[in-house]
Amino acid sequence: MIDLDPQAHSSIGMGFEPDSYQYAIHDVLVNKLVIEQAILKTEVENLNLVPSHIRLDRAEQLLTPEMFKETRLHKAIKHLNYDLIFIDCRPTLGTLTINALYASEFILVPCEMARFSLDGFSDFMDTIEHVRNNEDNPKEKIVRILLNKYDSRKKITNDWVLDQLEPFNDILLKTKIRQNEALNQAHMAMEPVITFKPSSPGAQDYESLTEELSALWHL
Repeated sequence: MIDLDPQAHSSIGMGFEPDSYQYAIHDVLVNKLVIEQAILKTEVENLNLVPSHIRLDRAEQLLTPEMFKETRLHKAIKHLNYDLIFIDCRPTLGTLTINALYASEFILVPCEMARFSLDGFSDFMDTIEHVRNNEDNPKEKIVRILLNKYDSRKKITNDWVLDQLEPFNDILLKTKIRQNEALNQAHMAMEPVITFKPSSPGAQDYESLTEELSALWHL
């Protein structure tokens, strides 16, 4: 897992508080640190983390005027020998997110079931398409959209969001992550919901998502 969000929620959620580690992803992108030096072992078996830090915000500003800035992450990870590398991005377009898009073979776009979550959505999808069509980018991109915070009682809202997403129906995942208090409780406990409350709708949804993605990835 690479935490590419300056808020470092993934890092904190895995038990690593900011300043508890020597190196983070900004050292890799800006100072060209060898990424292996920033990798941390987590309490989850076979799961390692390259943590983030609020200094990553400053790193994005430093990268903006640089040449070939979009390929820094791809160059840093291309030699790593992992079955899967997940990159957690901030929910905005910028140099960091573009780095993740260039480095990725599969792009999962979470879409919250709310009006404002669709602001800029088409621009984001256009950016993904631009990256996919860039001849300097060697990786094929598979894109899927995941509906998040789904509440079946909000029919009008759901119908409106789904209507807006109609042009993307062919890349919409079947799995929906339902609104569920167990997810919030698991976040507070800093524990995966599938171990915190395995019988909850939230855990069931993420297990369903895992199965759907595994089939896409032929795992």
